[in-house]
Amino acid sequence: MKHLNLSSLGVLIYFALLLSNVSVFGQNTDDGKPKISFQGVLKTASGEPVPDAEYSFAFSFWRSKDGTANADKLPKIGSNEQWVETVDLPVAGGIYSHNLGSITDLNPQNFNGPVYLNIKVNNKDILPRTEFTYSPYSFSVASAQKVVCSGAVGDIKYSILPPDKFKNVNGDCWVPLDGRTLSDTDELYSLGVTTLPNAGGMFLRSQDFNAVSGTESWKPKNSSDNDPDRDPATVPGSVQAEALKAHNHTGTTDNDGTHQHGPHKTVRADNDDNDGTNNYVTYDDCDYCGYEKEDFYVKANSSQHTHNFTTNNTGGTETRPKNLNFWIYIRIN
Repeated sequence: MKHLNLSSLGVLIYFALLLSNVSVFGQNTDDGKPKISFQGVLKTASGEPVPDAEYSFAFSFWRSKDGTANADKLPKIGSNEQWVETVDLPVAGGIYSHNLGSITDLNPQNFNGPVYLNIKVNNKDILPRTEFTYSPYSFSVASAQKVVCSGAVGDIKYSILPPDKFKNVNGDCWVPLDGRTLSDTDELYSLGVTTLPNAGGMFLRSQDFNAVSGTESWKPKNSSDNDPDRDPATVPGSVQAEALKAHNHTGTTDNDGTHQHGPHKTVRADNDDNDGTNNYVTYDDCDYCGYEKEDFYVKANSSQHTHNFTTNNTGGTETRPKNLNFWIYIRIN
């Protein structure tokens, strides 16, 4: 269908929402993304529907009913860019319908506070803006959302529940601490955390910190130095490899008792030249040499030496204390 130029119609266009009670939590559709479904009417100043045609619509969220300052624009979560969705829609009898969020993803965080829908048709703003309002059912959903997503963004939670069951009772604002890269629509991303650490199978350890002067309660009052391989400047979530503290092992070989080492020669000390030195002669070479056989004795090797020994391997595949394992999650929205 061909776009019509509104200014060429020579009439004043205004917009009317057919569904005034729009749930700001919308509905999850086949693709799993939340959307807000509504219908609208385009009429001329005389109350007649605009001609049937295809019109260009630009939808945007604002904090005020008619403000134009940048502060009044509602940005995407984790982005300075305003939430805007542009689409060409057919209008028949003045009526059109659309699912907000079908092009630009919605985030429940967009609706923390009053939200006004601005509609621009063929580049012409339709004012005043329309405020999103709750249906009675939406109040119960909003209440449940606040109860489920307790705590604050960045909190860590242990649970015995696996992810599919944990989600059912804690909501989509929590995810496993599994090393994933966050989306710029996640609130934790806007706080400077772009990638989660992977905590699977890991023990958690407190960050060392430096004392900071000042009276504010959030400032550390005392320094700590309990982690010798990290310092207060280490980025939280950094992995530290396993290790054993340096130490020594001592041991002795088993006592083997009194013994001799051979082979050796049977010798006799001969000091006949009276020079103070014994000259040894062997039993075999001198055929007694004028001595009795009983005068010979065994000469042992008495040089210094060492014995090597090897300890046997023991233990498992890692060093660890006795522990319990649980799932670990982090709140990102």
